[in-house]
Amino acid sequence: MPIQEVKLLKDRNVAILTFSQAISQLGDRINNMAILGLLGIHATGSTEYGFLAFWTVIPVAIFGPIAGAISDRFNRKYLMAIADIMRGIIVLSIPFLFKATGRMLFVYISVFLVFTFTVLFNSAKNGVVVHVAGSRDRIAVINGLMSFWGRIATGVGILLGGIISDQHLWRGFGVEGWEVGLAVDSLTFFTSAFLLVFLTVSGEYIKPQKSNASLHYLSSIKEAISYVRRRRILLHSLMAAALISLVGGATYILGIVKLQKIGHTSTAQLGVAGGIYGLGLFVGSYIAGRILPAREYKHLWNSIFFLALSLFGLAATTNLWILLPIAAVGGVFTSIGFIALDSIFQKYSSATVLGRVVILKDIVNAITFTSTVLILGRWNDILAARVGFATALNANLIAVGTFVLLVLGIRKILR
Repeated sequence: MPIQEVKLLKDRNVAILTFSQAISQLGDRINNMAILGLLGIHATGSTEYGFLAFWTVIPVAIFGPIAGAISDRFNRKYLMAIADIMRGIIVLSIPFLFKATGRMLFVYISVFLVFTFTVLFNSAKNGVVVHVAGSRDRIAVINGLMSFWGRIATGVGILLGGIISDQHLWRGFGVEGWEVGLAVDSLTFFTSAFLLVFLTVSGEYIKPQKSNASLHYLSSIKEAISYVRRRRILLHSLMAAALISLVGGATYILGIVKLQKIGHTSTAQLGVAGGIYGLGLFVGSYIAGRILPAREYKHLWNSIFFLALSLFGLAATTNLWILLPIAAVGGVFTSIGFIALDSIFQKYSSATVLGRVVILKDIVNAITFTSTVLILGRWNDILAARVGFATALNANLIAVGTFVLLVLGIRKILR
């Protein structure tokens, strides 16, 4: 690890925040693999996998604004710890609920509650990052450091979760693998909460003073929108968030389908492409800490430019070996873009509205991605009936890439 990161981790608060976050992300991935293991044994059809994805997404839309308002009114350090404790308790209860009822409904409700507390955790974390950074110019460095270790935790969590949740490993002990996976997951959440208690921090970004944040859903959103509208850099960054999610949605619904249906790419090959993309995310988090400080806004738009170009690369070929470097570059600039976004919103938002403003960004990301997937998927089917499936996919990839580049060009002209 570079000297800069080693020095940062000598700061007790930075180390606690970084590793508690990494442990929490480790738990998230183990949880994902354990739930998939549960579905693999007990699910009655593929529809149930769709239900699982649904219950992980809607907490952002339903409780995001309220979670943001809560983090703007109460001590964010303790909110993070409470969120981790609650996630640990809920995850630990899933095996008992499922065995007592035999119904997947209780699993979905538990997943929904876990991700609801995840929204609260992430909302509160932003203020703690700002305080621990000390200087606003160090916010991007801290975010890059946390992302760096978070990517490691993600990879280890997926690997470890897959091994722990394997059914054959525990057959002789009278338990199912997914039960063990969830038990380990709950332990990671309790460990993270334990570490957070030892953060020696105080101040406006930890416990906002004189905050009048409304806990009413619509009022919270209106307050966040009103704040962002008065700050040009936040308003434009919100538009940048939408563009990144637009590219991500187009890649998901068009790029993957193209590889499977036209490129005849196997699941294993898709896994390799996903692994290369993940490596790009990891490298991007490493680079971000070096190039972003004081230049977050510039590199945010640079990232969007290269992400738009990646869509043209997807449209040009189905050769996996040509697409692998495109996937790697896409991962690098996706990581840089999202770290830049987080840093900008943390850097230019006051302590009293930070939670709601960041949640507004997350809602924009979620709505844009979901809308892109649904609308573009349907439009591609309509167009394919007229011009052919392959032509429709390529045309839509190019259209989205061109639209993003046009937005970037207009923005540059109007600056």
